[in-house]
Amino acid sequence: MKARYLTSLIAATAATTCLMSVAKPATAGQLYNGWNYGIDSFADGSGGEAYNIRGMAVKESQGNIFVALTGGTPLNGVSNSSAADGNIGWGDLFFNFTNKNFTTANNSNSLFGIRFAGTNDSGAATTGVYSNVKATGVATTNHGYSSLQQYYNSGWNKANTQGTDIPTKQAAFDYFGTGSIMNVIQSGTKVGNINMLTASDLSAQGLNFRNFGSGAVGSQTIGFSFSKELLGEGDYIANIFLECGNDGVALKGSVSVPEPTSTVGLAFLGLGAVCTKLGKRRQGKAIA
Repeated sequence: MKARYLTSLIAATAATTCLMSVAKPATAGQLYNGWNYGIDSFADGSGGEAYNIRGMAVKESQGNIFVALTGGTPLNGVSNSSAADGNIGWGDLFFNFTNKNFTTANNSNSLFGIRFAGTNDSGAATTGVYSNVKATGVATTNHGYSSLQQYYNSGWNKANTQGTDIPTKQAAFDYFGTGSIMNVIQSGTKVGNINMLTASDLSAQGLNFRNFGSGAVGSQTIGFSFSKELLGEGDYIANIFLECGNDGVALKGSVSVPEPTSTVGLAFLGLGAVCTKLGKRRQGKAIA
């Protein structure tokens, strides 16, 4: 009886420990080699390849989040005399953990935002990770579209125009609304820095957009990482638009919720106590 009880307790403890150590899988996207990919239409970059996004990928490690973006837009943007500052580049990256659409989360300052392009028109003072974010739109000052509706109505209603996780015009309108394209941080609280990554760094982490076809790789691939502690936990939708709104991509995924190691320790501590008690009882019987 005692031996059977001990065996059951060991099995239960082992099962609990295994459950605690397994990361929650991403809820969408396309998983490959540890990365979660959102692949964008290859033919929806209004204005040409310099304004075309081809894909986004996110990888979670034990302590960090890695992000990669590929397309035709360089990190420092493209010279364009029609833009207010003479340059059009990447907007900021947003993570929405609220399980509500972008507009609702934005209105309650509930987004996380990452400014990684130091030359863009973000309201964030420096590059880094921001919480309690409210977004705003700068497309019209970057020779871009006055609304998402105008972008789609201008002939860019392609399959997967916002990537494989928001694949249709209606899905995009349901999530973003039909109004201004919100593409940079307006306000928020900086919570930490990012580390820019080279192509070699990304390759070493297993990034491979080419797995989804040669067209999934742009002439520019940008990557960065940051501490997982700076971001939220659970399911999210991440998205980014160019400053002009000429293209965008979204990705659904999940950041695992780590269980405190003390819980595992307590489980084994309890097991140790049971073993000690059983040992003492056996000793007592032998002496008697």
